[in-house]
Amino acid sequence: MSNFIFTDSPEEQNESVTRRRDFYIGGSELNKIFEDFYKGDIIQNIFDKLCYMDREHSDIPQPDWAIFGHRAEEIIRNYVNIKYNRNYRPAVAINDAKQSRTNVDGYDPNAEQQLWECKTYSGKEDISKYTKQIVYYMLRNNIKECLLTTLSKDVLDDGGKKVRNITIEELNDSELAKRLKFHIVKLEDYKELSKQIEKLTDKYIELYNYISRSNLMKKYIEDYKQMIISQDDMIANFMKSF
Repeated sequence: MSNFIFTDSPEEQNESVTRRRDFYIGGSELNKIFEDFYKGDIIQNIFDKLCYMDREHSDIPQPDWAIFGHRAEEIIRNYVNIKYNRNYRPAVAINDAKQSRTNVDGYDPNAEQQLWECKTYSGKEDISKYTKQIVYYMLRNNIKECLLTTLSKDVLDDGGKKVRNITIEELNDSELAKRLKFHIVKLEDYKELSKQIEKLTDKYIELYNYISRSNLMKKYIEDYKQMIISQDDMIANFMKSF
């Protein structure tokens, strides 16, 4: 079991918010972990995680889709809180026993659905892409339900063909009312997936801890990180030249 820390309130944060991101398993990693286990690439996955480097403060600019997603999330969370009388706030929880990190778009301990996740998409909506992440969060924090809110970014012409993505400036209440879809994800509906997550993450942790304690691997990791630093510096300098 773990306790949530609200990440929109600096006075409530502590070092667990950013501490050892190379150690904990985050929900966004679940799809890749499943894929790599079945492809036989899980050792490479673990090596990449061990070589994790925080680029949050890098000079390399964020892609447009990431900027849109972050800003849209704030607008949509405010809309959902007002419309449904919720108090969702971005939060993080660490479960040391399971080496897990839960970074949620919203947490409200008093809501029927205590977790809130927001996703934007293009084309046809497919919530199955998000269920592993959400079920993992509920498992690790003993939560039964999550409210998933999705937003289509597509602006269509009269014939139903996409012409562009919607802009942040267009996300007013009227547009949100038309575009947003709401799904209640219940842990009890994903019993088989829950078993798979427990089995694969337990095995992942076992392999991770074994590899991370290898003296030989430590040398490879440091060499790899130095190569990444050199590449990041080269990219940042290239971007500044424009």
